Order: sequence, then C-alpha cells, then structure tokens
Amino acid sequence: MRLIALIALLSFTVSLTAKTPGGNSPLMAEKSKTYPYLAYLPDGYNKTNAKAWPLIIYLHGSSCKGNNLERLKKYGPPFYLERGMNVDAIVISPQCPSNKNWTAGAWFESFYKELKDKYNIDPSRVYLTGMSLGGFGTWDIASRYPDYFAAIVPLCGGGQTRMVETLKDIPTWVFHGEVDKKVSLKRSTQMVDALQELGSRPKFSVLKGQGHGIQKVYSDQTLYKWLLSQHKQAYDKLLEITALWNPKIDSVNTANSTIEKKALLVKYTPMQPANQDNKPEAKSFLYNLFNKKPEYKQETLY
Repeated sequence: MRLIALIALLSFTVSLTAKTPGGNSPLMAEKSKTYPYLAYLPDGYNKTNAKAWPLIIYLHGSSCKGNNLERLKKYGPPFYLERGMNVDAIVISPQCPSNKNWTAGAWFESFYKELKDKYNIDPSRVYLTGMSLGGFGTWDIASRYPDYFAAIVPLCGGGQTRMVETLKDIPTWVFHGEVDKKVSLKRSTQMVDALQELGSRPKFSVLKGQGHGIQKVYSDQTLYKWLLSQHKQAYDKLLEITALWNPKIDSVNTANSTIEKKALLVKYTPMQPANQDNKPEAKSFLYNLFNKKPEYKQETLY
C-alpha cells in the first residue's frame, strides 16, 4: 500500500516539475541568421512526418529585448507554454536586439524562410501576434508582408493608418486595455476605424478597467481557437466568391465565444450610406449581411 502511495506521489511530482520553470521546459532555444528564438512544438510534431502544422509567431514587448532568451518567459505565450499550456501549433518567439525594434529593417522575410526550411509549416495557417512593442511590430510586419498571414492579433499597439490598405483583407483581432497609460487606446481605435472605413471587419476587444499589462489574453484558449480556425486559402476563396456582388467583407468568424458572451457594448457608430439625396436605399439581404458594421466591445475577462 505504501509502495502504491509512493509511486503516485512520484508521478505527481514529475508531472508538476514538467509544468514549472526549471523542469523539462517545452521551449527550445534556437539560433538563427537573423534573430534567436524560443520554439514550442505541439504534441505529435515529427519532422520526419509529412503533416504540416500551423505556425504562430509571437513578438514580445520592449522589456524583453536583448540577448538572453530566458527573458522571453516573463510574459506572453512563452510564459504560459513554460507552465504547461498546450497549443496545437508551432509557436516561435524571436528576440529583438536591444538596439532595434520590430519595425526596423527587412529581417522578417529571411527569418520566415529559415523557419519554413526547419519546420513542417502549413503556409495557409501562419499567424502573427505581439503586445506593446510587439503589437506595433504586428501591425507593421503584417502590412509589409500581408500575403504570409492567415490572421493577426495585435495587443496594446498601433500603427500608421495608411497600413490598412494592405491589411484590410487579413482577419484581425485587436486587444487594448481601457485605461492603458503607456500606449493610448486611441492607437488601436485609429487602426480599427481605418480598417472599417475600407469595409474590413476586425474584432476589437477593449478590456474594461485594464491598463497596459493585458498579457493574460495569451492564457485564454478562445484566442487560439479563433486563430487556428483561420485559413488563408479558404478566406481568399471567400473573397473571390463574394466579389461577385462586391459587398464589404467580414474578416473574422462570428461564432459566439466565451469571451464574446462577457462583452459589454461601448459604442456603435453606424456607417453612413453613400446617398447624395439622403434617401434610404433598398439593400439585398447579402449586402446588409456583409455591410453591417460591428460594434466595439468592452470586456471583463480577468
């Protein structure tokens, strides 16, 4: 009886150790010709197997810059993956040098090519996300290389509104703290408004009462479920089909999530019809379906 109890205790200890820092970390430190990175490989990944996997690229904030990859485990996906969170995708977390930022230079293309050569990646399911400095980087890199990404998720960042010309067809979920004092909520609002003016349908989550530290977003499986449901080829096909009647396209899935069920309305500004006579126009069901401007959401997640 004591032997069984001892075995059970040892099994629990091993399981706990594997899910705490200092144990058998699921994150591997890798070198690169551009930036070093931490790599997470999902359960079942095998380089010799022909199966292609989704890829999530995470860009950290300014406090993690430098030449020590351990710093990346302070927050974001590396923090939660180190503690046992499972994601059904390859997760790559590069580290930005101290004297640079994510928007500097043309590093991304060569970095992505290295990843494709090293890992079994599904090119139709590549996703980009980042927070703070990484949020700015997400907007910037996606605007420069829009053909690479099936979806993006910028947190507490911002960009130049001219970027939306190349971003408008990428499924996007934006997060920002309602009372962020480091990066104003206006920076995300400007990007969302600009996307909507071009007919895009970004998801926009304003986190009620939250400041700049909204990294807990990365612990919510709802985010990963939404990301991994986006397929670039499928969305490109949808664009081709809907172009037949030329509505404005909804860039995201609208399935009800646990996050969306907690949402509270913040504001809703209806789009004005392009009608010089100010008379209501008769619209088809499909036109109204795709042209309905989404509401901003304020959420109490944590």
